[in-house]
Amino acid sequence: MKNYQKIIEEQKRDPKFYLPIINLFERYGRPLSIKEVAKFMDISYSAAKSRLYKLNKWGITKGTKRGYYCLVSLKEEHKKIPKEKLIFLNGCVRITSKSNNVGITIYNSKFGETAKGGYCRIEKMEDKLVIRKSNKFFGSKIHFLISKSVGISIPRKILTEKIISNLSYKVTPINIGIYLDEWGLKIKDIFSTESSEEGELAEELDKFGGISKKKKFDDLKADILFTKKNVTIPIEITNTNPLSNGKFRNSRKSGVKSALIFERLYFFIRWNLIYKSPTILILNKEWEKIEWLKKEQEFMKKFNCHIIFTDFQVKWAKQVSYEINCLTDLSLTNKTTRLVLEPSLI
Repeated sequence: MKNYQKIIEEQKRDPKFYLPIINLFERYGRPLSIKEVAKFMDISYSAAKSRLYKLNKWGITKGTKRGYYCLVSLKEEHKKIPKEKLIFLNGCVRITSKSNNVGITIYNSKFGETAKGGYCRIEKMEDKLVIRKSNKFFGSKIHFLISKSVGISIPRKILTEKIISNLSYKVTPINIGIYLDEWGLKIKDIFSTESSEEGELAEELDKFGGISKKKKFDDLKADILFTKKNVTIPIEITNTNPLSNGKFRNSRKSGVKSALIFERLYFFIRWNLIYKSPTILILNKEWEKIEWLKKEQEFMKKFNCHIIFTDFQVKWAKQVSYEINCLTDLSLTNKTTRLVLEPSLI
């Protein structure tokens, strides 16, 4: 309080008109409106407004959103960066109205269901944005969309010049980060939007390297992108059972299931030709009995595409993540030896 009093006295003002307002902010520990200050101090609205203006001018208080004020120390405390894990989600930015307002959309249903109706602050991190959990005093409203994604209005000044120059009513893809613990989420939640298997594997892969989802508008079939030492590997998980249809088993090109497998193999060949890195397809172990797939498996090795079979039972994600990590390490040394899981992990 002595510091506040000194600042006020240096302005040649009487502290008794301002120190009680500072006490109010410290007592309530939150932003207050002009109307609230006037009520608590039993003074007129104009008197409260004038005193808050002076405190703002002297750097003691700061205006927040929606006409509220707070102590500068409270505002700085609110901006502290958490130590929890930062993970990036897919999103986009675009002009949202005729008045040239700008908004972002975050494409993740788990985050959408958790954050809907809340408030957030937007921080810039190089060419990416980070969404911080906030409240109505400091943050922007999070709007839940029909697609289970969320929309947020943002100021243009937080965007890079490159993004601003390309702004239009069409979407511009961007990466948007969140601190998982801050939003009460886990990696498993973020990656389980399509299937629980994706979340289980992502949780285990995170122990070995970086994980992310493919960009929404990328022409790529992949549930998880695993990155280690600058090598990025697309991973696709398909837990369908080929033996559920008796006619399908011995027919190489018939059935929707085989078409889906061929589609993924095509994308992985394309990825390998462009990026020269491995790809991984994870299938139900029943596929291992299909004759035509055995031949395709040998052929795909030429393109560094590895097919891993699993039963999707207890500890399957731990076993598969270990093999993926080993395959990644081998690709860094240009080795192609087929791996076998350590007995301790089975």
